Amino acid sequence: MSAKPTSPILGVLLTLGLVALALGSYEIDWWTIDGGGETTSAGGDYTLSGTIGQADAHTIAMTGGNYELRGGFWAVKHCLRGDANCDDSVDVFDIDAFVLALTNPTQYQQQFDYCDMSLADTNCDGLVDVFDIDSFVQCVTGTCPPCQ
Repeated sequence: MSAKPTSPILGVLLTLGLVALALGSYEIDWWTIDGGGETTSAGGDYTLSGTIGQADAHTIAMTGGNYELRGGFWAVKHCLRGDANCDDSVDVFDIDAFVLALTNPTQYQQQFDYCDMSLADTNCDGLVDVFDIDSFVQCVTGTCPPCQ
């Protein structure tokens, strides 16, 4: 009889169980093991790992105290540096969105709420500023410089 490899789900459940024992006030009152891979989300002192693509995914919130967890399918979007309007291509149609991100970040986030403004950080320095202009022009013309 051969040994079966330990499931990542078992590790997640064991970790959650140990955290619940240590903190005493957390409870998982139901769970299912479904198909999918593993992904991790972190915030503050907490990290949650789980499966994606589960068959019973729904958007009904599971709540307790100050915490809320929603199920659902995770969409993976291909992010292109310089794609300031998030239409999955870097072209002249990104110019207006790039200028808006550069000059009025609040309005950019309102108008392109489905977009990550960091796509306008074409020189990869962690900021959207005038130093991105040259590299943005290179991205639009098809020769986006590599991040250093």
